[in-house]
Amino acid sequence: MKIPFSPPDIGEEEIAEVTAALKSGWITTGPRTKKFENMITEFCMSKKSACFDSCSAALEMTLRVLGVGEGDEVIVPAYTYTATASAVVHCGAKVVFVDIRKDGDERTHMPEMDYGKLEKAITPRTKAVIAVDLGGIPADYDRIFRAVRKKKNIFKPLQPDGTELGNLSAAIQKGLGCAAVI
Repeated sequence: MKIPFSPPDIGEEEIAEVTAALKSGWITTGPRTKKFENMITEFCMSKKSACFDSCSAALEMTLRVLGVGEGDEVIVPAYTYTATASAVVHCGAKVVFVDIRKDGDERTHMPEMDYGKLEKAITPRTKAVIAVDLGGIPADYDRIFRAVRKKKNIFKPLQPDGTELGNLSAAIQKGLGCAAVI
């Protein structure tokens, strides 16, 4: 199934939900957001969920929980919105851009990350790879996971620092045993 990139699929149901939100008086996180978080928690069978106002904020939170910071590298595709790289910069890490494949994906011709270049870009400082699904075409996650797992022997996880977040981040990195795929 191909999902069109544009125009967005906005019907009467979506318009009614936006109108209800505006009429509620809550233009920030309020009861409707809490209801949505509870629905996500139940659907995912998790203990808790949190909604963010943007993917940028969610990416930054994810990187911070992973312990990504100064001296670390995060690989992102060169063809993406600036927010992908901004989240990395906000954490103090270095953005490593990987160019797209010359002619795009063989089937879709979408501008997809060059997975051969991705593997070469992974260093001992690489803590994460942020994949970008573009125009309804998902990144090739199997290839991304193969690349990071192939380089797991050079991965250097964060060491615990005695703080709650630092210890959690170190445990997550150690548990992953390779760069995180976001």
